[in-house]
Amino acid sequence: MNALSVLGIDFGTTKTYLSKCPEEEPSPVSVDFGDGRDGIPSAILYRRGKAPLIGQTALDEYGEASYWERNTYRLATNFKADLARSEKARTAASDFLSALLAEARAQRLDMEPAGRRVLFGAPSESDEAFRAALEETAGRAGYGVPFLVDEPKGALLYHMKQRDISVDAALDGVLVVDFGGGTCDFAFLERGRVVHSWGDMLLGGRLFDDLFFQWLCDQNPGLEEELAARDAAYYVQTSLCRDVKEFFSRTMARDREESVSKVLRGYGRLTDMTWREFLRRGSEYSPSMTFADHAGETIPELRGRGGSSARSFLAAADGPMPGSEIDLFGWFRACLLAGLDQGGIARSRVSLVILAGGSSQWPFVRETLASEMPLEDRSIVRSERPYAVISLGISLMPALKRRFAAARRSLGDELEGFLQGPLSDLVTSMGERLDEKMTATALDVFFRQEVVPLLKHFREEGGRIALLQIRLDQRTAAAEPRAREHLARLATGFLEGLREGAEDLLADWFASHGISVPRRDLSLTLPEELSEPLLRVRTPAADGMLDVACAAVGGFLTAGAAILCGGTGAALISAGPVGLAVGALLGASAGWVLLRHGREHFREAAERIPLPPFAASILMSDKSIDRLEEDLARAIREHLQRRFVPLKRAMDDHIRNLVLEEIRALNEINSF
Repeated sequence: MNALSVLGIDFGTTKTYLSKCPEEEPSPVSVDFGDGRDGIPSAILYRRGKAPLIGQTALDEYGEASYWERNTYRLATNFKADLARSEKARTAASDFLSALLAEARAQRLDMEPAGRRVLFGAPSESDEAFRAALEETAGRAGYGVPFLVDEPKGALLYHMKQRDISVDAALDGVLVVDFGGGTCDFAFLERGRVVHSWGDMLLGGRLFDDLFFQWLCDQNPGLEEELAARDAAYYVQTSLCRDVKEFFSRTMARDREESVSKVLRGYGRLTDMTWREFLRRGSEYSPSMTFADHAGETIPELRGRGGSSARSFLAAADGPMPGSEIDLFGWFRACLLAGLDQGGIARSRVSLVILAGGSSQWPFVRETLASEMPLEDRSIVRSERPYAVISLGISLMPALKRRFAAARRSLGDELEGFLQGPLSDLVTSMGERLDEKMTATALDVFFRQEVVPLLKHFREEGGRIALLQIRLDQRTAAAEPRAREHLARLATGFLEGLREGAEDLLADWFASHGISVPRRDLSLTLPEELSEPLLRVRTPAADGMLDVACAAVGGFLTAGAAILCGGTGAALISAGPVGLAVGALLGASAGWVLLRHGREHFREAAERIPLPPFAASILMSDKSIDRLEEDLARAIREHLQRRFVPLKRAMDDHIRNLVLEEIRALNEINSF
């Protein structure tokens, strides 16, 4: 059976957005009705004796119509908000959606519902009455019986597809804020499921449209009455003032010190609009007469919102009543906090916030969230097209599930090959570079600068080997802090480079399967018990770099004493990881001492014997010192190789667990 294409619809209060997506490939596209804009205004213009117009065409026609023409017109907008409580709104919505299909057919746009999976977005907090009304409206309009998807899931899926959010992060505590033209919806999701949703079906951009309409009327006295007489007040409020609002919002997002002016051709002008004045008006909002005339059903429900009086906003045919203002900003904050408290959601559970809806672009939205949540700024995510993310996310849901299912299988099949291939190669190559740098540092700082000068001085002056050992211990102890600093710096750089390299490999591997784990979400941290041995330089059991070097030099000096024992005794007496065997240069002359007193007694005696320069020069020849340096370098390399074995094993375990968690997360996404 062929997979069906998907039609995703975000039927909004202000605008409606439609997206199409193949069910097998998550590549959604917005439906463009020819004006190059995202979405189409949710508006329908009824004309006596003619077919209705919809969208921007309806708004333009109404705005440019003469007074006499308007007597034969009826413009309907904002009908979604009243879908559950008004038959008039349901009729307008059904007519609008039906005309939308007719327009698509006329333009030969491929969005026919027949043969497609039709998905409509629905606010998470909407009740059964609203959902039933939406299903009925869509069916009457010719879309069949749509499948309703929680709108916050659409936003979440869109950002996952865009790789703004990792699959694992999407299953943590995610708060989706969909602040649109008619409603403000909040939804808290964990493991991809809506744990708690809330909001207000009245708080939305249309109240801000009315705010700017009143601002316009205040700066142009008598305008509201004039517009009412021309039957243009509703058009100016819902269309032109919405454009002014969006222009002002974009400007303030860029620079809140700017003042804004805007000319509404034929309907007055707004001058010197400032952020300060906007905040004042928004904190003292009361519906205009025009708003009340066209959205009268909502007036009773506005009472008491945003700290307003519970009395009517408007006395019969009079102006606003004193003390009845709404604080729109306080309303938004109170709505946010009330839902968190009612849902028992601790602020610390929210690890990510997604902003959707056109009104989410207001600067106060992000600032309010940041002030109430202990989040970094990067944890508040908003698309460049926040108004379109719902429809795009809804339409790609089936395809994204398919992709994640395929990725889940592939990651499981390829995991061990990734660990033993690219990751192993990375550790090996970086380990070789670290080996070279640490060896060079240890030889330079510790051996050449501290040990070699003493050995050469002993060669020239002679003396007791035991005393030389004491001096070497003193010099190396004094050099330890400097050596520790150099080695620790190299080890730290190695660990950081290893993390970054592993993160890049993981990101590329995931991307090859169409998913992405952003680098900021890859918390690849090596356990302290593994990073510590690389950093330690003086520990028991010769675990650190300097201990390896000290053991090597100690073996060299022990071998020097063993020379006095003669023959193969040097190989038996020599100690430490280097295990030097220099040979028997003076063996014959000391053989009788070995027979009489024993090997250990003679070695101790030999260490106390003052050697003349000629004897010391035999012990400390340039060739012997060079051989000691070679043995020391080999001992350091062996030490590092031993350290890399548990390091690689722990990295394998860490990444294996990370990938298995990702596979489980992908499986949970498929249950959306």
